[in-house]
Amino acid sequence: MAINNTSTKFFTSGEIKFSEIRDSFGDLAGTDVRASDYFRNATDNIDWSDDSTISPRVPDATENADVSTSTNWQMSALRGSIAEYNITQSGNDEELEFSPTNVPTWNNNLSRNVPKRMDIEGVVYANETSKYALKFSEGEYNNLTINVPDGGAIYGEGGTAGGNGGGALYVENTATYDDVSVTLGSNGQIYAGGGGGTSGNFGNAGPNLPCSELRYFNVNVNTGGRSFPGDGTGFASCEQTAFPQGFTVYDVVARNPGSLRSRCRGKGGARSSETWDSNNQSGYDCSPNWNYTCPGFRRFSISGNAGAGGAGGAGQGFSNQSGPGAGGAGEEGNSQNCPSDRGGGQSVGGTGNPGNPGGAWGESVPGGGSGGFALLKKGTVITAGQSGNTVKGAVSNI
Repeated sequence: MAINNTSTKFFTSGEIKFSEIRDSFGDLAGTDVRASDYFRNATDNIDWSDDSTISPRVPDATENADVSTSTNWQMSALRGSIAEYNITQSGNDEELEFSPTNVPTWNNNLSRNVPKRMDIEGVVYANETSKYALKFSEGEYNNLTINVPDGGAIYGEGGTAGGNGGGALYVENTATYDDVSVTLGSNGQIYAGGGGGTSGNFGNAGPNLPCSELRYFNVNVNTGGRSFPGDGTGFASCEQTAFPQGFTVYDVVARNPGSLRSRCRGKGGARSSETWDSNNQSGYDCSPNWNYTCPGFRRFSISGNAGAGGAGGAGQGFSNQSGPGAGGAGEEGNSQNCPSDRGGGQSVGGTGNPGNPGGAWGESVPGGGSGGFALLKKGTVITAGQSGNTVKGAVSNI
């Protein structure tokens, strides 16, 4: 990457002659050469392309600051003076931004009336959609031309899936007396990024498949005494317990005391050493705590989930110059199985649709991302070279 100042400085050494001053800054046709013709002209609203009428002849520039505007004019003040300020960009440069007070590149000349020209001979690009490749931020720009010759390019970045494309050139000129001029060669390029494509649709859900489930639940009951609760089977206790949604308890398959006394009172009132027989589910009640095993049953349906649609393709842009990105593949749907002892079968969700491609340079995608601005401007005009081949994307006013 390189940005070089290609301005010519006059009278850097040796004798200064009036004929050389005239040759450097031009003369007024039909008049004698006079020192007053070569004062510094600090007028804002001035067009140096009208060479035959403008006087005085020396433009306002930082390099010309020692040249008097009215009195005490001296030849020696013209040493190192310039008639125009030019810079040339070559190679690749990322996201260049200038303002009227940008000293290193423009030497504070952007708001002065010296003719200025920026030639984009390489590539200026943005790799972020939130930024412009080349930006002249808010301020007064005087006698400025931005030129993109054959082989030069200003590229915005393409939008990601569903996102907007990025801009190429931004110029916000607040000077009311002059417009910034943009010119292009027949193959120069000012290309905004294309919008990102939309995502694909979800696939179809799998068919509903009937299924059932049997589970066993443990229920602990404290009777507060030494007798079976309820009807003695424990079924009432199971029915009163909150089970997971959809389960219905239909039986009690085991009854076990939580603790036993060493001696129990029989049904007739006599004491007995017989204890509870957990295998045969018989004996005497010698415990206030009981644990019941209750089977629960439910019926339900299952359905395989649909696969998500593929991501939309990226828009064409600096990082994707060969063309818009194709949409991504859709995801496969998942499967839900009902075991053979519960009804059997499998439901499989459909694969999602592929994503839609992104937009070409500067193009919007219906339902997706918008194309970026080739030129978003204020006080700026494209004066030469605009065509469908050289400018891609919207040209709009701020």
